[in-house]
Amino acid sequence: MTESMVVDASVVAKWFLDDEEGAAEALAILLACLAGDLELRAPPVMHIEVCNLLTKACGRRDPITKSPRLTKERAIDCIDRLFRLPIQILPGIQADAAEALAMAVDYSKTYYDMTYLLLAVKLDCAFCTADAKLLAANPADFPASRVILLSSLKSE
Repeated sequence: MTESMVVDASVVAKWFLDDEEGAAEALAILLACLAGDLELRAPPVMHIEVCNLLTKACGRRDPITKSPRLTKERAIDCIDRLFRLPIQILPGIQADAAEALAMAVDYSKTYYDMTYLLLAVKLDCAFCTADAKLLAANPADFPASRVILLSSLKSE
């Protein structure tokens, strides 16, 4: 049986913004998926978050050359490729939205982060993120065992 993993926008965006720290580890996850060794899953918000990160990259300028980190044309190409990736987007339902909101309030986390974590809990699989803040200052009942930090996947 193929292993499943929920990936968030902080991981997926590195497939397009490969100058970021952790891009090699993120690419290893994608390659495992493409090889059929790993099934990737995400909530619908992942597409919106990645598109937002690409938009931000278009607005950032190199301090020396003043050129954009990412051109609008390149970002549009990235969006096309994003929607063709073999990531199973699992639609949310009202009960999931309410549960994710409750988790966000209870754990003082963002709603977006909790949609990914809730999905991992429901699918009984790991959730990979590049956001180390997610594991900071959590109560004892926080499902931290589901979270894998992308930085922990660094190869020696």
